Amino acid sequence: MDWQLLGLASGAVLLGAASLQAVGAAYAGRRRRRASRRRYGVRQAEFKGQFQAVFQWARASKPAFQAWSGARAFRVSVIVDEALDCKSFYLAPVDGRPLPRFEPGQYLTFRLPIDPRQQPLVRCYSISERPREDYYRVTIKREGAPSEQGELPPGRGSSYFHDRVHVGSTLQVQSPQGAFFLDPTDESPVVLVGAGIGTTPILSMVNSIVHQRSARTVYLFGGFGNSREHPFRERFTALAELDNLHVDVNYSRPTPADKLGCDYHHRGRIDVARLRQVLPSNNFRFYVCGPAAMMESLVPALLKWGIPESHIHFEAFGPASVKVGRSESLDTGPCNVKFSCNGQQLHWTGEHSSLLDFAEEQGISLDFGCRAGNCGQCIATIREGKVTHAKTPGLPVNENQCLTCIGVPQGDVDIDV
Repeated sequence: MDWQLLGLASGAVLLGAASLQAVGAAYAGRRRRRASRRRYGVRQAEFKGQFQAVFQWARASKPAFQAWSGARAFRVSVIVDEALDCKSFYLAPVDGRPLPRFEPGQYLTFRLPIDPRQQPLVRCYSISERPREDYYRVTIKREGAPSEQGELPPGRGSSYFHDRVHVGSTLQVQSPQGAFFLDPTDESPVVLVGAGIGTTPILSMVNSIVHQRSARTVYLFGGFGNSREHPFRERFTALAELDNLHVDVNYSRPTPADKLGCDYHHRGRIDVARLRQVLPSNNFRFYVCGPAAMMESLVPALLKWGIPESHIHFEAFGPASVKVGRSESLDTGPCNVKFSCNGQQLHWTGEHSSLLDFAEEQGISLDFGCRAGNCGQCIATIREGKVTHAKTPGLPVNENQCLTCIGVPQGDVDIDV
């Protein structure tokens, strides 16, 4: 045997193995570097997403932030009949510029020229569609006179939209605002509850979740009188087909043609008993919007169920704010209240929900719009003393100002109205 040749062959094998080891090590190194870059990219994407969400939340939660200053002209491009006495108005900016982002759940403020001899009527209406760059959509129900106060006229703002706004009409609109919106920093399972026209901000929220292709679990509860009073019925049906979205429709007064299990899932109003029937647990974030009567019963019931107050977000939809969940700091004792238009010292006992309610009972007429702390029509200057708000105002308010519709005195106050 040629031992020299065998030695050369063995050396070649050893060199080949070493080369293969080197190649393998280099390949493994490249794989580790690629994996490291992927992990870094994922972390960067997560960081950017979290940062953007925090920025969005901070921006939206500050009432001083406005996407534009003053009023902006919008043209009504489409009007759609959604249900009985309920219409959607699609608003496109006259200047043609892309619309800034808003947070799902926020509202638009309108200045309506109802009477040329008077100041424009200020009204707020929730945006009922997800954020878009080309249009906003508001859905408005014609409001009749309050049943318990038949001498009062029907809603002036809703009547104006239904009777006098047409395709091609131009409206003056302030930028989206409001403290009731879907928290962009939270991906926890969510329960969205909307009753009547209070469904509009809830629909904006659920449409946004779907558009973002979010995998979060969503339970959507809708409460209506019957199918004739149920806006966006087709949309509710489409949402029910999504895997991560559970829809529960409640009719309090179904018509003979409404079929249980087909048109609706439960006969009755939305209450905590119905939520407990449907939900697997109470470990959700809750967003609730509807008539004040529903809110005043449902929100305390949710708290009693053991849901943390920080997990419950709500907005009353109608002419009054929710009179529930007021903190101890708002429980004011007897004090004196003076309105400049009256000049008398009036005795506050703490029984009224707001300075506006108190003034009206005393026969004092104050300006107001939404009665929910959103439109700013009731803003007043505090000459002396301190006023605390029962909820976060939906627009900027200086330290020496208050919104009488959600404000209560903290001791003696002198208010210029």
